[in-house]
Amino acid sequence: MLGKTHMAVGIAATLAITQPSGISELVLAVGAGSLGALISDIDVGTSNSHRDADKITALSVVVVLAVFALDYFCNTQIIERIIGSSGYLRIIAGLLLFIGICAFGKEQPHRSFMHSFLGAVMLTGCVDVIYPDAAPYFAVGFLSHLATDIFNKKKVRLLYPLKGGVSLGLFHAYGLANDIFFVVGSIIAVIEVIICVFFR
Repeated sequence: MLGKTHMAVGIAATLAITQPSGISELVLAVGAGSLGALISDIDVGTSNSHRDADKITALSVVVVLAVFALDYFCNTQIIERIIGSSGYLRIIAGLLLFIGICAFGKEQPHRSFMHSFLGAVMLTGCVDVIYPDAAPYFAVGFLSHLATDIFNKKKVRLLYPLKGGVSLGLFHAYGLANDIFFVVGSIIAVIEVIICVFFR
């Protein structure tokens, strides 16, 4: 799947499963869920694919900056809550661990460590250290990425470091299936945002 598809499906899954209430929780859910849905593909490994990994990294940074901007302009107080609940030392430690794990993952083969339950637990743990309220949203986004990649023809090493992987082998990462997942994910995400803003 393409990054935009993982992001759409990740947001849809995060909102549908976690059911955030209020603008502040919605912004946090979309931001953390998006980051979780995108971060796995920093392991897109060699030569030409490194450009894709750089795009995923850049898009992840944009998501974080967008959350900060929405926090500032909509006064969601997410930043204040992060600092108030975690403190600077925990935030720095969590960020350093997160970056270190991602640096390790970026050097691993595609769909191995960064597409595993071990990677999900370790990165979600880092998010939990930084800001516990964001961890469930991040985890759902991350797991949605793994779930969508299982449909592809290339195996996903969910139980890394064990050999072997899981693949339903239904289609390639690009093409009609990617477009369908993107459209359906986007529609569900929009519906969930409307429900959250107007009905919760």
